[in-house]
Amino acid sequence: MNSRILEQLPLPKSPKLETKEVGTVQSITLCKKYLDESHQILAKAFNERVSVRHLVKAQANTVDQILIEIWRQFSMSDKHCALIAVGGYGRAELHPGSDIDLLFLITPKAPKETLDSLQNLITFLWDIGLNIGHSVRTVKECTQKAIEDITIATNLIESRVIAGAEELFLQMREKTGPNKIWPARDFYEAKVAEQKARYRKYRGSSFELEPNLKGNPGGLRDIQLVGWIAKRYFETDTLHDLANQGIFTLREYRTLISSQLFLWRVRFALHTITGRGEDRLLFQHQKKVAEYLGFNDKEEILAVEQLMQKVYRAASKIRNVTELLLQVFEEVILDNNKKVKIEPIDDLFQLENDRVALKDPTLIPKHPELLLQTFIVAAQTPGNKHVSAKTLRAIRDNRHLIDSEYRQNKKYKQLFLEFFSIKHTGDRPLFLIKRNGVLARFLPLFQKISGQMQFDMFHIYSVDEHTLFLLKNLTRFASSEHEDEFPYCSKIMQALKKPQLIFLAGLFHDIAKGRGGDHSTLGAKDAYEFCHYLAMPEEEAQIVSWLVEYHLIMSVTAQRKDISDPEVIAYFANQVKTQERLDLLYILTVADIRATSPKLWNSWKDALLKELYLNTTDYLSKTTKNRLSEAEHISDIKNQALSHLIKKKVPESEIVALWNTLDDAYFRTTPVDRIVWQTRSIIIHAHGSGPLVEIKKHYNDAGTEIFIYTADQPGLFAAMTATLSQKNLRTQAAELYTNSQGKCFDSFVVLEESGKPIQSATRVQSIRKLLQKRLKNIDGMSKKVQRHVSSRVKHFDVPTEISFTETTNKGYTQMELTALDQPGLLAAIGDAIRYCNLSVHSARIVTLGEKVEDIFEISTLDDDPLNESQKSLLKAQLLKQIEQL
Repeated sequence: MNSRILEQLPLPKSPKLETKEVGTVQSITLCKKYLDESHQILAKAFNERVSVRHLVKAQANTVDQILIEIWRQFSMSDKHCALIAVGGYGRAELHPGSDIDLLFLITPKAPKETLDSLQNLITFLWDIGLNIGHSVRTVKECTQKAIEDITIATNLIESRVIAGAEELFLQMREKTGPNKIWPARDFYEAKVAEQKARYRKYRGSSFELEPNLKGNPGGLRDIQLVGWIAKRYFETDTLHDLANQGIFTLREYRTLISSQLFLWRVRFALHTITGRGEDRLLFQHQKKVAEYLGFNDKEEILAVEQLMQKVYRAASKIRNVTELLLQVFEEVILDNNKKVKIEPIDDLFQLENDRVALKDPTLIPKHPELLLQTFIVAAQTPGNKHVSAKTLRAIRDNRHLIDSEYRQNKKYKQLFLEFFSIKHTGDRPLFLIKRNGVLARFLPLFQKISGQMQFDMFHIYSVDEHTLFLLKNLTRFASSEHEDEFPYCSKIMQALKKPQLIFLAGLFHDIAKGRGGDHSTLGAKDAYEFCHYLAMPEEEAQIVSWLVEYHLIMSVTAQRKDISDPEVIAYFANQVKTQERLDLLYILTVADIRATSPKLWNSWKDALLKELYLNTTDYLSKTTKNRLSEAEHISDIKNQALSHLIKKKVPESEIVALWNTLDDAYFRTTPVDRIVWQTRSIIIHAHGSGPLVEIKKHYNDAGTEIFIYTADQPGLFAAMTATLSQKNLRTQAAELYTNSQGKCFDSFVVLEESGKPIQSATRVQSIRKLLQKRLKNIDGMSKKVQRHVSSRVKHFDVPTEISFTETTNKGYTQMELTALDQPGLLAAIGDAIRYCNLSVHSARIVTLGEKVEDIFEISTLDDDPLNESQKSLLKAQLLKQIEQL
C-alpha cells in the first residue's frame, strides 16, 4: 500500500505485548481493542470516500502488524517455522469480513517446543477474533498437496512471508514453481476447467437476482483467475505488468480495474453491514448496501435498482474482458508451440485453429464494415464458431467508429439487418456482438437496458441478459439438434422465410423497460421506427411492431382465460388475425417465458400455450360459414362425449339423467375429455355417503387433475384449497360448477412444488384419502397451511390489489387479485368469499416470483353479478383475511 496513504489514516499502533501476558485475558482484550479500532477507522474512511484500493491494503496491513507482534511475543523459532500469508491475504487484499488464510511452514524436524508454541499461537488468534483459515505443513507436504490440488497450488502462488524463516518460504516457492509442478499449460487448463464448473453453478449468468460478488460470472474471481494465470505463465506480480508487456491493452486494464474497484466497494459495504465475510448480495442486504453507498430513490428507478444496475454492468465488463484475455492466453499458451491451422473462408476471413479471424485486423479503421461483417461470417460459418482473440480485440479497439454517421450509412444498416436475417442455429455470434459492445453502439437504445434489473423475484436476469437468452432460445428452435424439445416451435422457426421478423421482435420486446409507461407500446414504436430506419418493407415493420406491442397477450390469455371456451379463442384469434402472426407470437412467447427464469417455465405453461396455439390455428383455418354457433358447439360436444361414454359401456339412460341436471354453461366450456371422465366417475363410483374424489393426469398430460363431486356447502372452496396446499400442491386452475341438484362438479389442476404433475400412485392415494376425510366435516377442519416459503419473500412489499369487472358471457363478476404469495392464500380467499355469502365458479392462479395474480369468477348464491355494496364488503374481508396470514 502507498505509505503516504497509510500514514494519513489514523490507524492505531499494534499493541506491545509482554511475554508473560501472552494468552491472558488482558492480552486478548488489547488485541481485540486494536482490531476493533482499526475496523472503525477504516469504516469511517470508507464513508469519507477514501479509495477502497487503499482500504483493503490497510486492512491487510493492520493484520500484518498484529500477527508480527504476536509471533514475536510467542517466541516462535525463526529457524524452524515461517508464517506465510496465502490467498487473498497473500495478495494483501482484505475486506472487513475476509478470511485470513495462513500457512505455518515448518521444518521436518521442528522441535516439540516450536509445535506447542504454534498450537498456542493459533488458539490465541481465534481468541482475539481473527477469522483464520490455516494449515501447518512442511515444504515437502506443501509440494505434494499442491500437486494433488490445483486450489492449493493457486494459493501458494500468491503467498508472502509475514514472519519467521524466509529461507523456508523460498524453498517452498522453488519446489512449487511451474518448472517443478503444474506447468503453465496444465495450470491454465485446470483453472479454466474450474471456471467453467463455477459458471455452470450460476447457470452461466452474471445477472442472478442475488449475485455472489466473487463467484458469479463476471465476479471478482474472474479477475483473480487472470492474475493467477499471468503469475504462473508470465511470472508477473500485477495485472499492470501484463499491460506493460503488451499482453493486454491499457484500456482493457483500466476497464478491469475500475470494475474491480466498484465491486470491491460494494463488497466492503456488504461486509461492514453484515459484520461477516458475506459475498452474496442477498435481497435482505441490497437496500441497505444501496443506502450505505449513497444511492437515492428516483421517480423512475429505485436506489436498489441503481445499485444492482451498476453491479451488473461492472460484472459484464469484467466478464467480457476476462473472456478476451483468457482467449489471448489460450492462443499464447496452448497454441504457442504448434503450427496454426489456417483454412480460408474468403478474401478477408479465415479459420485459425477453428476460430473465425480477420486475415488483417488492422484493416478495420479503413473498412469499418468489418465491425459487423465479422459477426455475419461467424454466423454463416458452420459449427457455431468462436472469433479469434486478435480479431475481437481489434473490434473492441475500433467500436468507437460506430457513431451517428456510421449508423446513418446505408451500407452498414444493410449489414446490421443482414446479421439478424440469418436463421441462427447457434447463439455464439449473438452473444459476441452484444458482449463486445457492437450491438449497443449500433443500437443505443440497447445500452439503456444494460444491467437494468427490477427488485423482485420474477425478473431473474437483467433486461439485456434476458433478451440475449430469448434470442438463444430462438436459435435452439432453429437447430435440428433440439427440435425434440419444442416440436411446434422448431417446425415454425425452421420454416421461416424471414427470420429477421422474429429476431428483431425479440431484440425489441423489452427495450423500453424502465422508461415509465407501457413498455410494450413504447417498444412497439421504437421497433417500427427502427425497421423503417433499416429500410425494411412496411408490412414487415408492421409485423415486428405488432409482435413487440402484443408480446404478452398469448401468455396472459393462456394463463388467465378459459381457453376451452370458444369465445376466448374467437376473441384471441380476432386480435392475432393471421396464421403468420400467430406462428411468430407463439415462438416469441415460449422463448420469452423460458428466458425469464428457469423456475417460471413448467409443463403446465407449455401445455396451455400449445393448446391455445392449436385451438387458434383451427379457428383461423375455418371460414365464418364453417364455424359452429354456440348451440351447434354444445351439441357437438355432447355428441362426442356420449360416443366415448357408450364405448366405455356407460348406460345411456344414466348419462342422459345426469346431463339433465347440467345447463349449457357446463358443456360450453368443459372439454370433452373432462365431461367423459366426470360423467363416468359419477355414474360408476358416486354411491357412497362421502365425497367422490378422482385423480388423474390432465388431458394435456402437463398437470394433475383432481375432480371432487360432493354436496355444495358454505366454505367448500376454502376447505378444498387448504387441503391441497397442506399436501404441498400448487393449484394452477380451478373450474367449479354446481348442478340443479346442489351437487358440485369441482375440478382442480395442480402441480407438485417441482412444477411437475404428481407421479407417485401412493401419493395420489394419500391425497384422495385426505380430501375425502376433510370434506366430510369442513367446519371442523384446520385450514392452516405449513408450506416452506423462501426467506427472500419477506423482503418484498407486495400491496394487495383487488379489482372487479363484469364478464360478458356468463353473467358473473370477475375479480382480479394481486398479493404476496404465501401459504394458505387461496383458503383465505375462499373464507372471505364464504363470509360474504358468495360463490366461486372458476379460478386461474398465476404465480410471478414473490407475488400472485389470481383471477376468480364469482357471483351471488343466485348466480347474479355482485353489486357495489357486495364488492366493497368482499374487498374489505379479503384484505382482513390476507393480513392475518
